[in-house]
Amino acid sequence: MGEMLTGGAIEMIRNETVKSHEDMKPVLQVTELKFFTSQQEPSKERIRVLLSDGTAFIQGMLGVTLNPLVKDGLLQAGSILRLDHFVCSDIQNKKIVVIAQLEVIATNADIIGPRKPINDLRAGGGGDSKPTSGFDQRGGSRSNTEIGVTSTVLPQQRQPQVFGSGSSFELNGGRSDVSGGGRQINNNNTGTGTSQQQRQQQVFGSGSGSGSGSYNYPSSGPARQQPPPMYQNRGPVARNEAPPLITPINALNPYSGRWTIKARVTSKGDLRRYNNQRGDGKVFSFDLLDVGGGEIRAACFNAVADQFYDQIVVGNLYLISRGSLRPAQKKFNHLPHDYEITLDNASTVQQCYEEDAAIPQNLYNFRSISDIESLETNSIIDVIGVVSSISPTATIMKKTGTETQKRSLQLKDMSGRSVEVTMWGSFCNAEGQKLQSLCDSGEFPVLAVKAGRISEFNGKAVSTIGSSQLVVEPDLVEARKLKEWFEREGRSAPCVSISREFNGSGRVDVRKTISQIKDEKLGTSEKPDWITVNATIIYMKVDNFCYTACPIMNGDRPCNKKVTDNGDGTWRCEKCDKCVDECDYRYILQLQLQDHTGLTWVTAFQEAGEEIMGMPAKDLYYVKHEHNDEEKFEDIIRKVAFTKYIFKLKVKEETYGDEPTVKATVVKVDKVNYSSDTRIILDAIEKLRTETASSLPTRPEGSHYSADTGTSGIGNSSLGRRESGLPANQSDRYGGVGSY
Repeated sequence: MGEMLTGGAIEMIRNETVKSHEDMKPVLQVTELKFFTSQQEPSKERIRVLLSDGTAFIQGMLGVTLNPLVKDGLLQAGSILRLDHFVCSDIQNKKIVVIAQLEVIATNADIIGPRKPINDLRAGGGGDSKPTSGFDQRGGSRSNTEIGVTSTVLPQQRQPQVFGSGSSFELNGGRSDVSGGGRQINNNNTGTGTSQQQRQQQVFGSGSGSGSGSYNYPSSGPARQQPPPMYQNRGPVARNEAPPLITPINALNPYSGRWTIKARVTSKGDLRRYNNQRGDGKVFSFDLLDVGGGEIRAACFNAVADQFYDQIVVGNLYLISRGSLRPAQKKFNHLPHDYEITLDNASTVQQCYEEDAAIPQNLYNFRSISDIESLETNSIIDVIGVVSSISPTATIMKKTGTETQKRSLQLKDMSGRSVEVTMWGSFCNAEGQKLQSLCDSGEFPVLAVKAGRISEFNGKAVSTIGSSQLVVEPDLVEARKLKEWFEREGRSAPCVSISREFNGSGRVDVRKTISQIKDEKLGTSEKPDWITVNATIIYMKVDNFCYTACPIMNGDRPCNKKVTDNGDGTWRCEKCDKCVDECDYRYILQLQLQDHTGLTWVTAFQEAGEEIMGMPAKDLYYVKHEHNDEEKFEDIIRKVAFTKYIFKLKVKEETYGDEPTVKATVVKVDKVNYSSDTRIILDAIEKLRTETASSLPTRPEGSHYSADTGTSGIGNSSLGRRESGLPANQSDRYGGVGSY
């Protein structure tokens, strides 16, 4: 037990090598406690403690918020604790450790090392010499004029024998030898033994030192071994061959004392760097699950993150002990536990190489897709479904200026609803690529999403976060039921998408032809229509393909309003009423699309424009206007022309000069996946064989099949002379070009 104490810590506190918890979090033992009341604030009860590191002593004072620990018996004489938050102050030429936050490692322990301050022991162990530090060793109470308080000695309790620290002393005529780890007492007096009061004095040293309970140290003998420092990575139960007592995760709290948990790592985040008022740092976290179904998150910072990052592997079992328990930040932590673990230099992480089947690989709480409609935005859920379609990976520019990968898929279940699931970052190349391969081969895999976040933009969707998990074809009862349902009826069953705007009865997100935009009067209702078309780009206006935008941040996003050139190298934003040295360049492409039914004009803004052009707007602007490389510019435009995409459009009627015009805006653009497109069309043909043409099925979410294609529509007349890239037959109400 002596090895638990931080050797030499008190000497470092006295000589100001250690001034607070920022320099060290020492592990010390409480040898005495006393209640007292200050003369300045007599209504407030305070507690004074005497702290020991096994060789030296120092006085301490508990913050009033820690008083319940003493009153509840969790902190008492003999307790071993770690000072998580403290400062050392000089009060009337005495060093006093003021403790604001601590962790009780052991509530009951024998006193380690000398029972009195070292100066008192060197005086002869006896008797009357007053210690230079520590409390008055007499029982009862006394007035302490040094700091103006009245104190009362707390009643002492008998402590069990635990492991000592390697010293020798005489006890009632017998010799006690401590070596290695255990303490053995050989008492030559086999008569009456010691009384309860004497035992209390032996444990706490609360007597004058005279009589049978005194401690007489020999004048010569082997030197006492210095306890090693606490700050090293040892086993979960240091120097103890007995198996650790496992604490359930659900029972962990800040007053748990010394604990050890056995848990499986279910999720591990990336090693991230951060910057705050304290400076730069790095952090990673991982989620733990035990046999009782308890889940908790553990976090590691800076040097501790470097120490444990490679050691933690998802799916492995570990024994983990010694860490701080702090309230969970629910903004970032979705687990149900009220606390989270912060590991430090004293923490231990030991892998269990023997598998424990009683601890599950993961714990799911699946919700049906139809439930997502009524859940709040940013809620964290588990969902399982059949993947009906998946898009290729796209590169997205984040608000911070860094790039990340994005991939979307459609998930449907037996509730008759489908939802868009967006994968970010590494999920795109790992699970995303596996799903893409399965879909391309004609399969419809089952996907389980653990800890997905609900987002809301034109309907509900689910996105991955750092702690999300995606399991393809999981070995679960729910997965088998979904497979059976899909093979039996789900493949051709109508499905309502909740990932786009829909009316009260639900809106089925079907693919349309260009002619249907006019024939069905899309966009003329109160709300916009969201459709998907499979079309080819046949023309693009090149005069004004981008605009200069304001880069000033408004909250967490840039302004993006148009700025004007001041002529002196600066740009002015009327909205922000400020000038900037550099501006952004954002796409505003005017494209003409064609399918087998007709033509229409659409507008593609920044993200869609980058996907189509394959480069940032600024780079294309510099090619044309700064480098004046017309040949290269025209070559880029030619590569875009006559390219087929899957366009997701927002169709809405707008008024320009008192004339209503239906405007189509590109919300998303994906390259055509011919394998999945062909598979969906074949499924629709099979459906047509069993139904009449007048009752064609609603297309499942993500399909590129049109259940109702027409031959009439926009652009059926012959093409005439174009003016500024606009065909003569496209100047009517539908497909007209709007301003931005």
